[in-house]
Amino acid sequence: MASSLIRGKYLLAGVPSEDSTEVISDGALYQEDGVIVEVGRFDDLKRRRSPDEVIGSGRQLVMPGLVNAHHHIGLTPFQLGSPDLALEPWIVVRSMNRDVDNYLDTLYCAIQMIESGITTVMHNHAAWRKGKGTDLHEMGREVLTAYRDSGMRVAFSFSHRDQNRVVYQEDERFLASLPPDLAAVMSERLKDSELSTGDYLGLFSDLKGEFGGDPRARVFLSPGNVQWCSDTFLEAVKEAAARHNAGIHIHLQESFYQKRYGLTRWGKTPLAHLQDLGFPGPEVSCAHGVWLTGPDIRLMAETGAMVCHNASSNLRLKSGVAPVNPMTAAGVTVALGIDEAGLNDDNDMLQEMRLVHKLHREPGVDGPAPTSHQVLRMATLNGAKATFFADQVGALEEGRRADVVLVNLEHIEEPYLHPDTNAVDALLYRGRGLDVDTVLVDGETVMRDRRMTRVNKSEVWADLKARLSRDLTPGELERIDAAQRLLPHVQRFYRQWPGEPGPSHYLYNQA
Repeated sequence: MASSLIRGKYLLAGVPSEDSTEVISDGALYQEDGVIVEVGRFDDLKRRRSPDEVIGSGRQLVMPGLVNAHHHIGLTPFQLGSPDLALEPWIVVRSMNRDVDNYLDTLYCAIQMIESGITTVMHNHAAWRKGKGTDLHEMGREVLTAYRDSGMRVAFSFSHRDQNRVVYQEDERFLASLPPDLAAVMSERLKDSELSTGDYLGLFSDLKGEFGGDPRARVFLSPGNVQWCSDTFLEAVKEAAARHNAGIHIHLQESFYQKRYGLTRWGKTPLAHLQDLGFPGPEVSCAHGVWLTGPDIRLMAETGAMVCHNASSNLRLKSGVAPVNPMTAAGVTVALGIDEAGLNDDNDMLQEMRLVHKLHREPGVDGPAPTSHQVLRMATLNGAKATFFADQVGALEEGRRADVVLVNLEHIEEPYLHPDTNAVDALLYRGRGLDVDTVLVDGETVMRDRRMTRVNKSEVWADLKARLSRDLTPGELERIDAAQRLLPHVQRFYRQWPGEPGPSHYLYNQA
């Protein structure tokens, strides 16, 4: 059996409460064939165990692999030419940028994530073809194969919309408001996203059958969002998830336009409408949840549905600040996601954790604020629950899989750090993705001394650069032109909507 003893100056075994993390000084874990056999003091384990190798010098921090609980693609929309806008017009523009090879693009983001200590990801891929002849089955295989080759764990889903695909209005009605030539282009474009409920469920079933035996992979179902999906489709997804014991990942109330859509159409929030359909449950993870109301939050807690919080994305796309403090106070499981970009247009999960830790520090001496331990739990155990790996990863405990990250403490502690500083606080206040030194998944070292062991980073970067240095194809030029022509019509559509009235969850600069 392959075995290793992984040691550190500090070992973060797990987060049993919002106020504490089990920290073992001069700690270590012993693993065999990817399973954690024992956790304790390094000297004790070294005396009793005979590992094939010892990993770590005793100067690092050892922690559970991090979980990115909401993610889409590799090269960011900004890299591909789509600047940050408000969410709704941004979706239109970024959905029509240039082609990128799915396998290479996924390897690119997997490498970045591993480099920042992420070992598990919820990858949500748009079931939207870029031109005729695109095979969605092959697209899914390319993404899942890239994660398999990188060594990461993945919960993969195809996100599908069957209505309101341009703006939050019937497609035919909105297209009728456009200049005829642009309407014709968009009509053809929408045909690329047409997929019957039966075909979508068949796509899910095929990928689950092909990759479901991989212990590092899960295949989820994903209705895009409430306003994008018919009740019939949502009900079919819920039934299929129960039949296949599968997870469901859905965007929810990301912007106040989405909340307003629910209030206008049903006289209630989108989540309340989902409840009418019997949709929320412990198998459902909801990305964003920025505009959840107090009753919505209580409903999430009662049904066991989870929220995947994406702080950077919410700020970049002018969506707002999610009510994380009220969520956690109500007992809602909150996981963390980077949503394909992050604040620095990268996949630095430690930075995302720091942002979450600081963003939700409400004003006032007694204003609520998340602890470092809460944020670490969001990025580990809660993310493991959202991705359906809850019984396997998220903590360094006997019987769990050995998904382990070693963080170099030199930048964190040098030239001086008060000796009484809690190790988790030190990580949240000063840690960066660049400080991640070594990463293991299932006891296998997928990055050692910041060098990938399974894939060649230089070759992936060079291949992507070469492919994207070519001239744009006629199809890409047509899509980009259509997006630029469409943008002012989309912006005009949303400018006619009323603003968001009512009280806010957080006391930020209220008059």
